[in-house]
Parts: sequence; structure tokens; C-alpha cells
Amino acid sequence: MNQTSPSDIAKRYRDGMTERFTTMTNTQQDAVNQAAQLFYEQIKADRLIHIYGVGGHSYVGSEEFFYRAGGLANISPMFEPSLSLAAGGQKSTMLERQENIGDKIVKAHQLGPDNLLVITSAYGINACSIDAALEAKRRGCKVIAISSVAFAEATPRDFVARHSCQKNLGEIADVIIDNHVPHGETLMSLDNYPQKVGGTCNVLACFAINWLVMETIELCLKNGVEPPVWKSANTIGGDKHNEQYLNEYTPRVKAL
Repeated sequence: MNQTSPSDIAKRYRDGMTERFTTMTNTQQDAVNQAAQLFYEQIKADRLIHIYGVGGHSYVGSEEFFYRAGGLANISPMFEPSLSLAAGGQKSTMLERQENIGDKIVKAHQLGPDNLLVITSAYGINACSIDAALEAKRRGCKVIAISSVAFAEATPRDFVARHSCQKNLGEIADVIIDNHVPHGETLMSLDNYPQKVGGTCNVLACFAINWLVMETIELCLKNGVEPPVWKSANTIGGDKHNEQYLNEYTPRVKAL
């Protein structure tokens, strides 16, 4: 059966995303190594790794880390359903711009000095993510950000979505992995159309997330530490493999 050749749009989008993957891998190895070391230390100490994916599509980050084949089982996502798109797109945008929400989420999970928090935020500016980072730091947590440095730097410090402190997420976090989401989030221009199209944030964030997880697993293996890794439940032996982690983490991870 003959296959239709890829369109110009398909090739341009593929090439544009590939270029960003290449730039990310060429520039972010040190940041990923630092983050993987923090992950490894939590696994070695039998501690959870807490994930906060803020509103809108950034919420996907907490879902990508959690309960997935090939992912770490000691992940504790701090899901706040009111921030997700499933609870309403406009509401998600309004709430992620509000102060005094992100800090309450951190407090509700009782994070402290022994904890590690990862914040996945496509843009790294919204008040809800900044509040969470500030509260986590106040409590002595280490904070890893997966976010776009360029997007945050291109956004005016007095922009309506920002926290009143006007800081970027990367200026608060101990480690920032730059996901290289472009300013405006979209990638491609089309003829005779003023608005760029072709979303990038979820694809780039998921690449960074899985890269970090794999580096962590590799670090564990190199140091003789057994990494807790889920197997697909839709494969033979998957349920049996996962049973040990369900028994271990269900009492400890609220989302399980």
C-alpha cells in the first residue's frame, strides 16, 4: 500500500522540534545530572519525590512523572484538580495566576527539609508556581524546575500573570532544566496567517522528564541501588512486577 509523503507542515514541525531536542540535550546535561543526583539521593534514602504540575498544560508534567511504564514508583504528584484543564480551561488560567494557592498545596503535603519538589511549569512565571516554590524553599526543600528560561526572560516583570515578587521560577529553584519552549509556546508560521501554530510545551516537557528519569535510573544502577521502576500493566508479568511497589507506596503516595 502506497503511503502519502509527509506534508511540508509535518516536515517543518518535525525539524523544528528536533532542533529544540538537540539544543536541549546539548545544553542541559549538567542540569539534568544535578537533578538526577537529587533524585538518586531520595531513592537511596527511601523517600518520595514530590511533583507539582501547575495549571493548564503544565499539569501534564505531574501526570507524565506518575504511575507510568518505565517511570519511578516513588513519585508523589501533588494533584490539584481545580488547576487542571479538566476542571475548566478558563478557571485553570485564572487560578494559576492567583497568589496564595501554590503555597497551600505545598503546606497540605507537609513538605519539609528532607523533601524534594519538582515544579513543571512551561513558562516559569505564573503566581501559583512561584508561590509553591517560595513556600517549599521556606520549608527547607530542594526545588527542581522544568521550565523555559527564554519564555520567562521575555515576559515583562509586571505582566498580569506574574507573582508580586516578579521572580522567574528558575531564580528560586536550586536546579532548572530549561525545556526550551519558545516565547509564545507555538513554533510555526503559516502563509497569510498572523498567529503562530504548533504547540511545543508538552512534547518538550515530557522529553525532559523522561530524560531525567532515565539518568536517575542509570545513576542508581551504577551505585548498586535498585531503582523502583514501574512496568506496563498491559504486558505479561506487569501486574506481578508492580505489586511490590503498590504495596510499598500506596500507603505513602496520596494519588495511588
